[in-house]
Amino acid sequence: MDRILALGRDPAERDALSRALTALDRSHGLAEKARREPDVLTVLEEFVARLQRAFGSVAALRGKRILDIACGSNSSRSPETGARTAAFEPWFCRLLYELDADAVGVDAGDLGGEEFECHSVDLSRIGALDFLPDASFDGVHDSRLFGSPEFRELVKNEPMRESIKMEIRRQERRLLKRGGVIIHTDNP
Repeated sequence: MDRILALGRDPAERDALSRALTALDRSHGLAEKARREPDVLTVLEEFVARLQRAFGSVAALRGKRILDIACGSNSSRSPETGARTAAFEPWFCRLLYELDADAVGVDAGDLGGEEFECHSVDLSRIGALDFLPDASFDGVHDSRLFGSPEFRELVKNEPMRESIKMEIRRQERRLLKRGGVIIHTDNP
């Protein structure tokens, strides 16, 4: 966890990260999961770096409404092995929640018991995000949707995958507030 704390640019940011990591350990067994699967910490490092690039610091997240498309779930599987993995749990939304952002996650997998606002959504369906209001997010994040085993299993047809990529891109633009940011997207 020291790797993540080292990303703090000043004492206040390191303190905010420390509090968030402690809360994630207490509520989700972060330390034990990271011991079994070191990639969990790599994922969290990536998320902290993305948030810093997008907002300048993790302190700037307080009160920001941020959407994570295909946020991961408690039933997510590894793209390499197909086995259940902690690395694909909804860490981005969990981190946002612990940093006092207004996190919203959408995923088709199991999100039961999560503290952030979450919605079960079939992202392979055009219009799946239409229930979310226009210009309602300060930031939008999507990561690993198109490479996930669940998505590839659900959408085997390459032209359909391309249609869904265009739909996600359209939805990201629609959902962002004026001045909002795309934090990260795997959707070129």
